[in-house]
Amino acid sequence: MRITASAALIAVALLLAACGGSSPQGAKSPGSAAPAKSATPPDTSNVKIQGDEDDPVNQLVMQAIADLESYWGAQFPELYGTEFKPVEGGYYAAYPSTGELPPCAFESSAISGNAFYCSTADVIAWDAEGLLPELQSKFGDFVIPVVMAHEFGHAVQFRAGVEGMTVTRELQADCFAGAWSKHVFDDNVFDVNAAQLDSALAGILDLRDRPGTSAEDPNAHGSGFDRVGAFQDGFYNGTQRCTEYRDNEPMVLALPFASDQDEARGGDMDYGYVVNTVPYDLEDYWNHVYPLVSNGQPWVPVRGLEPFDPSNPPMCGNQSAEGYALFYCVPEDYVGWDNTEAMPEIARKGGDYAVATLLATQYGLAVLNRLGDTSDEKTSTLRGDCFAGAYTASVILQNRPETSTFGISPGDLDEGIKALLVFRGEGDVDRQGAGDARVRAFRTGVLEGVQPCVTLEP
Repeated sequence: MRITASAALIAVALLLAACGGSSPQGAKSPGSAAPAKSATPPDTSNVKIQGDEDDPVNQLVMQAIADLESYWGAQFPELYGTEFKPVEGGYYAAYPSTGELPPCAFESSAISGNAFYCSTADVIAWDAEGLLPELQSKFGDFVIPVVMAHEFGHAVQFRAGVEGMTVTRELQADCFAGAWSKHVFDDNVFDVNAAQLDSALAGILDLRDRPGTSAEDPNAHGSGFDRVGAFQDGFYNGTQRCTEYRDNEPMVLALPFASDQDEARGGDMDYGYVVNTVPYDLEDYWNHVYPLVSNGQPWVPVRGLEPFDPSNPPMCGNQSAEGYALFYCVPEDYVGWDNTEAMPEIARKGGDYAVATLLATQYGLAVLNRLGDTSDEKTSTLRGDCFAGAYTASVILQNRPETSTFGISPGDLDEGIKALLVFRGEGDVDRQGAGDARVRAFRTGVLEGVQPCVTLEP
């Protein structure tokens, strides 16, 4: 996040806000927290790899390959009118420390921390001692099949003669991976529930481009916002939608740094500054926008903000906020947050715009309260997340130049969706839905604006 005007203009923001009755938000995922039944792993008897087939990481890879070969054997003729030709050059589990390199990798750095499809040799290779174990430890088992589905997507592109910018082909491969993952989810190919799908999405987010990378960079893969969006596009709309990808369609939101200073600090502002200023900007945004969703009614400012120490939580009506990290209090109309532990930790791990996004979701609940919305918690969560995305779009567009001082930095959109995917309280998925739907709602607000948020459904 960057500031484009004097900080003195927004120094009194903490005097503005208020509390509610829910913790950080969520919305319905493609499934429940637990799979309906235990999956039977795909038969790998016909899958051969170069490398240690007994390595647990490689066993997951082989299971993914077995199902991907079957899946694309059926999908490819329907999409492209010809039979799918298997990957002929082989599959390579690489161990860079041994010095043994797969085809197309002429030095260890080409495979270390990497996975790739090489069209000249028609091979898929992966770092089995670094990249995949690290991703597995951070994001769970299913992120490994997703990585393989992405690389298999490139093999599909080569067979179909797909051309275009690097970032277009990378996003299409993410889309193909999403479509395959929907098949996995629906057909119970792996033991994957909604929470594990969220973890895999977080893994995709972790593989984003370095913030500030141009979409025209020959090595660009897309921001986390772009990559997660492409995966979800395939998951919900199928492989046919993925075949429609062209340069700049879907649009790539590759945002540059505004200044050398912004780049030097990684686009992040100090936590204290964020929580003292974002509510001011949210008030300004809703003062402009609320009449558009309320038949011309003016915005009524939120009564207060309540940053608190969890050892001394505030009351909301007759209920203590003990155990809540972030909430909107309906009866007293204030936004409260744990200002000493939870939210500073979110800022440290997720960045400044993770904090801004979560605050914006609670303002979204205040909007729903003013509109008289009586939807259930999952629906109101979804709409609040969408409102947070619409606010973010305004920050990107800087369409309130006379009253707003905020602008987006590269990486802020990724921080926003990371907040919705990762920073959840115990029981939030069951009560509010999984992060996948939250991210889709947020993206709806970013790309389509505030109007769809009012009636958005899980």
